[in-house]
Amino acid sequence: MNYITSIGGIDIKYNHEFGKDITLEQLQQSYDAVYMAFGVGLARQLDIEGEHLEGVEDAIKFIYELRNNEYSKIAVGDKVAVIGMGMTAIDAATQAKRLGASDVTLVYRRTQAEMPCTEKELDIAKLDGCKVIWLASPKEIKGENGKVSQLICDVMKLGEPDASGRRSPIVSGETFTLDVDMVIKAAGQMPFQTLVNDNNIDNNNGKIAVSGKSATKLAKVFAGGDCVNGGREVVDAVQAGKDGAAAILKYIISPDYIIESELKPTFNN
Repeated sequence: MNYITSIGGIDIKYNHEFGKDITLEQLQQSYDAVYMAFGVGLARQLDIEGEHLEGVEDAIKFIYELRNNEYSKIAVGDKVAVIGMGMTAIDAATQAKRLGASDVTLVYRRTQAEMPCTEKELDIAKLDGCKVIWLASPKEIKGENGKVSQLICDVMKLGEPDASGRRSPIVSGETFTLDVDMVIKAAGQMPFQTLVNDNNIDNNNGKIAVSGKSATKLAKVFAGGDCVNGGREVVDAVQAGKDGAAAILKYIISPDYIIESELKPTFNN
């Protein structure tokens, strides 16, 4: 951050939540251009019975608290199940193990061939002592006295490829049970659909719709990164930032610009 601000002419306003402390309309009135890059940050819910028992946490919240508090203040179970196999799931699993959990099991509904994390990340989790159960999907979370005590999983099998190109997991009819006192949900992240709808931003299931690479249909408003593509890699976010900066500069120089890679957006003067 020091490097970025050292360039000069860059101000950071902390404790300003978009949609709460400041609106898109205010930004449009105050600036020549607005670039939205708020990513995806809502944990995907499992939508199963027992999901709201004490001891069931989402990985984003777990990691956030870990990085903003002393380790001694982070509650971690003794037997932990982590749902998912992405980078966030690996992060949550390894941190839970290092915080003192005696047993950490990653539960993933597909096989190793379809996992979204890298082999290197999986190796780190295994070296930390984390276990993996492939072809398993959470079906129900049971509890005692309001606290999680068991995770019941469906045994899955792979069917035909879905829209992502990976083979779709199908319930086999068999189940198994894990004794746990903590379940960490890391089954993916969702766009801020309510936020974009409340601001009348064109979107596809919460993902901001853009023309070309970054122009929205709103006056002066551009967007890029995970809030547009639904969640990819850091390099994609970097490129989106460059594309957005280029489009904004062209717009400021000539609001009616039309270039091959960026369709003309609709701007209301």
